[in-house]
Amino acid sequence: MCGLFGILSDETLRPENLHRARLSRDALAHRGPDHAGELVDDTLYLGHRRLSIIDTSPAGSQPMIAGNVAITVNGEIYNFRELRADLERLGRRFSSQSDSEVLLHGFRQWGIDGLAERLDGMYAAVIVDKATRQVYALRDRAGIKPFHYYYDGKTLVWASELKAIVAYFGRDQLLTDNTAIIDFLTYRYIPSPKTIYRNVFKLPPASILHLMPKTRKLSVRRYWELPLTEKNRPFPELMEELRTTLASSVEAQLVSDVPLGLLLSGGIDSSAVTIMASRVVKQIRSFSISFEGTDRDETPFAEIVAKQANTVHAVHRIQQGEMDDVVNRLTGWFDEPFGDSSAIPTYRVCAVARRSVTVALSGDGGDELFGGYRWYQRYDRLRRLQQFVPVKQAEGRKIPASLPGARMMHLLTVGDPVRLWALLRGGLKTQKLLAWKAKLGVDREYDDLWAYRRHFRPDISPRQCARLMDFHTYLPDDVLTKVDRTSMAVSLECRPPFLSRSMIEFAFSLPESFVFMCGDLKGGLKAAMRGVLPESILARGKQGFGVPDFGWKKQLATRHGSFNEALVQTFLDGRAIPVKTSADIRASSPLQENL
Repeated sequence: MCGLFGILSDETLRPENLHRARLSRDALAHRGPDHAGELVDDTLYLGHRRLSIIDTSPAGSQPMIAGNVAITVNGEIYNFRELRADLERLGRRFSSQSDSEVLLHGFRQWGIDGLAERLDGMYAAVIVDKATRQVYALRDRAGIKPFHYYYDGKTLVWASELKAIVAYFGRDQLLTDNTAIIDFLTYRYIPSPKTIYRNVFKLPPASILHLMPKTRKLSVRRYWELPLTEKNRPFPELMEELRTTLASSVEAQLVSDVPLGLLLSGGIDSSAVTIMASRVVKQIRSFSISFEGTDRDETPFAEIVAKQANTVHAVHRIQQGEMDDVVNRLTGWFDEPFGDSSAIPTYRVCAVARRSVTVALSGDGGDELFGGYRWYQRYDRLRRLQQFVPVKQAEGRKIPASLPGARMMHLLTVGDPVRLWALLRGGLKTQKLLAWKAKLGVDREYDDLWAYRRHFRPDISPRQCARLMDFHTYLPDDVLTKVDRTSMAVSLECRPPFLSRSMIEFAFSLPESFVFMCGDLKGGLKAAMRGVLPESILARGKQGFGVPDFGWKKQLATRHGSFNEALVQTFLDGRAIPVKTSADIRASSPLQENL
């Protein structure tokens, strides 16, 4: 896992530009404490911070260069051995054992589209043709690894995290996008491609960015679409294929030249990954979080799985005081409003794991792929009941809150199916949003549901449509963003086997009757894991990785109206955590430059 920072300008980079570029690259030292590399070539700066995972020797350092092509990569390529063998048969010669070098020679052999089609992994990569000055960037299919960029028609600046771009320009030079604040109050994150700043964007998952300097044209396009053709096969065959595909995905992600472990919550997804990993690596380490004394404590279930898998298990117990500084921690990690408070326990379990390992496998993605969220069932039930409601409005009818079942009656009268979905998923109520629009000068008619609408499919069932919307919005912009920033904050590489290409395409080819077998959340996955996981794990109800309310939410709501409004106010007041300067940055190894 690594940190990327770079610049391509239409003018020669001056010494002050290079100084700021190096500070920005090193603002990402937590993503790559093992080595700092750079390529400076007139109008180009290509910077890299390395966390050494595969081929930890200097040969694996970046940027990597062959001919006129230079690359920097963040992430891991799961099928790099197969691709390397193909490239060697075609005459390409490698100078390292690194998986990143596959992208370098793969681009030279197959071009950007041929390379993107062949890759399976989690990655954000930048490829520069030094002769033509063309820049390509690509991001993995699920959006596991981040990529941000700024472009004003003359200068392209990119980075793994917003904080590096803010460090380069200075916070005062970047204008806030007030519509992004409204988006945050709706989604509790800012959906791609937007960020909190007007001219800074997230590269969406499964996308390629291309800059042609001669025309100054920057384009972004998708290189992969989620296939939705259903498999028409007997359920026992599908269960066998599910087990085989997941086992293969887990095994492929156990490749590492540094210590590796498992994040084990005790839920079905992480438990399945743990059992299958333990069949490949004996006495592998596993790590859990405990909310002792609350109904959210999953430790007993994690310990059952750890015992069956014979892992070396460690538990960290969350204490009340660990949530006291939640607003500052979230803004420091995410650099823009981000409302998922489960980032705190995620950070804690990653910090515990990092004491022993450098890589950890997780169960992320299982809920979106196999229908694990309760809101899928609620959405389906409401959409079906709405058929019997004669009068509906786009926003729903106003129902006095004092009436029994007022919320249900209101939801049943919401005529816009996307608005109904948004109401189920939380976020600020309509009247509060209108007040914020007025406060921020955002047009009253601004449609904050644009991200959901982009992926809404009226031609498929409500449950399948809900899974699809979550896969394209909540998964990359909340779940995977949370895990990336909190794991990278402690220099831990976190890999999700459920989100390999083969697992994603298999899961979305499954019939709805399999996914929700017997009307159960994750019904098909549970059936496939019967005999693999302990029955006590399969019989459990869904429990999200949330944080017990120790009183901190009530305190923030009293002062600001809600937790999410407190996060917004922090940015509006200029109280967001400042970007670290060179004096604050502590790398774990001496700075080494590749000039």
